[in-house]
Amino acid sequence: MTSATRRRHILISGASGGLGSALAAAYAGAATQLTLWGRNEQRLNAVPEHCRSLGAGAQILCGDTRDLPRARNALHVLHEASPIDLAFLNAGVSSGALPSGGMEPVADLCRTLEVNALGTINMGAALLGLMTERGSGQVVFISSLGALYPLPSSPAYCAAKVAVAYYARAARTALPPGKARISIVYPGYVDTPMSRRLLGPQPFRVSADQAARHIRSRLDAGADDIVFPRLLAFGMRLLHLMPSPLADFFGRRFSFTVVPDAESPVSEPQHIGNAGSAGRGEKDSSARSGR
Repeated sequence: MTSATRRRHILISGASGGLGSALAAAYAGAATQLTLWGRNEQRLNAVPEHCRSLGAGAQILCGDTRDLPRARNALHVLHEASPIDLAFLNAGVSSGALPSGGMEPVADLCRTLEVNALGTINMGAALLGLMTERGSGQVVFISSLGALYPLPSSPAYCAAKVAVAYYARAARTALPPGKARISIVYPGYVDTPMSRRLLGPQPFRVSADQAARHIRSRLDAGADDIVFPRLLAFGMRLLHLMPSPLADFFGRRFSFTVVPDAESPVSEPQHIGNAGSAGRGEKDSSARSGR
């Protein structure tokens, strides 16, 4: 394939999760080469076939985003073989208050910060360096509406998403003009396997396919920040203008608990049943870090 007909190379981390696989399908087409990054090889292997049926080239890349040097090296090798034009940093896990009434275990808290914040920022910094050197490319950081106001049910998750958003915002300002682009996505409640472990209210929840299509349409329109649903985002921002006791009162109205995933030290086999009426979760943590 000549450079004139080179496919657009898109990297998606967390590609075996709900939003990650939906993004892969949303971008699949004859002009696209997808690299699907995840850690759960079995789940990841199910994604490329559908993308290829839509005309895209697709390959998988198994790796743990918590292995920081190895993740950076993998990105360098991948970019050298075929420059990455667009990258979605979507890998993540969730933790929070337990259905039993306990706070999130310290091990879960640390894992959430490692995967959702450090792993994502490490990959983002590496990609931005490669793209800046090349002079083109775009990195899309997947944050969350949980970055807009601290939710007592998931403190580590919110802290990690704030870190991602603030890093991306600062890096966007620091980038040399015209070298690379940064976009930040702040999704609300998205129906994924991860969100079905969250037990509690889930206002304005959308399907993963709806979320992926919305993200693509806004990116195609040149958006730097994608926040949805807007009404829920407005409400969360409004909390900052209230006295703390009042804001905390309203914040507790949307409390939820989190059924631990398979890597949690307190995990037990559980039947989640209809837990899909609960939670935020734009990603499927059953695939854990890197999906």
